[in-house]
Amino acid sequence: MVIKLPKAFFKSFRDFYNDEGVFLSSSLAFFSILSIIPLSMFIVNILINVIQEERLVKFVYSKLITFFPAIELQMIKELRKILAAKEVSGASLVLYGIFSLQLFTAIEFTLNKIFKIGKKRHFIMSLLMSFFIILLITFTVAASFALTYLIRIFQPMIFSELSMLLSFFLKYFLPFGLMFVIAVLLYKILPNKKIRLSSIIVGALITTLLIEIAKYVFAFYVLKIIKINTLYGSVSTFLALLMWLFYGWAVFIYGAELIKNIEKK
Repeated sequence: MVIKLPKAFFKSFRDFYNDEGVFLSSSLAFFSILSIIPLSMFIVNILINVIQEERLVKFVYSKLITFFPAIELQMIKELRKILAAKEVSGASLVLYGIFSLQLFTAIEFTLNKIFKIGKKRHFIMSLLMSFFIILLITFTVAASFALTYLIRIFQPMIFSELSMLLSFFLKYFLPFGLMFVIAVLLYKILPNKKIRLSSIIVGALITTLLIEIAKYVFAFYVLKIIKINTLYGSVSTFLALLMWLFYGWAVFIYGAELIKNIEKK
């Protein structure tokens, strides 16, 4: 696999354009705009009802913003107020879950196109798989919250060097690991095809690394190069969010192309 990687890197760039990766990235960015708030509300309210811990809102918000570059995104700031909303009814919770499904069905369609899968799942099965992914992501967030909670309880009892290491883990490694696990879940479960886990791990790891690098490059680009605040004024935050989602999904689709080329004999 290591020998094939350099060739797969370059071939994946070509395949990205051949498979209309630009248009697929635009579509996923659009569905992300529609789904980001319902999905976040669904995860937060499910976990609060199960764990009964109000600090979950702050935790989910802090991990959510790590998926975005360090620029002023007003929509993400407002999301914290929305997540803290009280007394969400059961009907509203169901609607949040339903509105979240459209993003994952769009991701499934994209991955099936990348992996050249002709036979698609039945519509009902596709919805069930999307809902299953949402539950797995919710469980992953819950597990990372529990780990963070335990570390912060025992951190004062640990000597300073290890305490600093744990702080670094919570600030940098945990968000990276959360993004990596979500990428693995999406690549593994949503395509209607059996793909080797080793190929998925390589692709998901490279995807996560590229997204982390892209966050800093993107922030420098929109703030220093095109100066988006000056150029677009009051709508600049929404455009910056849309542009970032487009770039993020483009990296995700490139990761799928990379997995496909690693899989080829």
